Amino acid sequence: MTNNIWCKTILTAYNNLEKMTEAIDKLVDKRAINSFYMGSSYFSINNTSYVADKIIELTDRKIRLINLKFIVDSVLKQCDAKHAEILIEKYMDNDKAQEIAQRHNLSMRTYFRRLVSAENEFLSYLSVMGYDDKKLSQYISTEKWINQIYRKFLMQESEDCSEIAS
Repeated sequence: MTNNIWCKTILTAYNNLEKMTEAIDKLVDKRAINSFYMGSSYFSINNTSYVADKIIELTDRKIRLINLKFIVDSVLKQCDAKHAEILIEKYMDNDKAQEIAQRHNLSMRTYFRRLVSAENEFLSYLSVMGYDDKKLSQYISTEKWINQIYRKFLMQESEDCSEIAS
């Protein structure tokens, strides 16, 4: 992996993974309960096959999100403890760079070097687990909210690159 966009994306999304799985559980319950009502206007969306397909689709989505959470947890455990702390504080706790640098007794320049190093280590362990750019794109292709986070970081990076070029 050539850039840290996936690292930033996955770690930023991490806090919402559990909330999303809970929301999916509620959708499954609602879909199942609503399937009870039969009427001519509801028949097409309440027939057994349609409801079963939707519940399976939602369950597959939930499994994918749970697995993503497990992957992140596993990768963070493999990372250097100081790197993992910086990644968690930056992306999961949303702490400011200056706060993190002070907390770790680092200059801002050293903090940013460590952050890049931590992101690279995270991506390296993701790759070892078989999750490269292509695999991650496929894995979360149906998660629009994660794709939005990815695009946000992609746009930020291209803006940063254009500022450097000019």
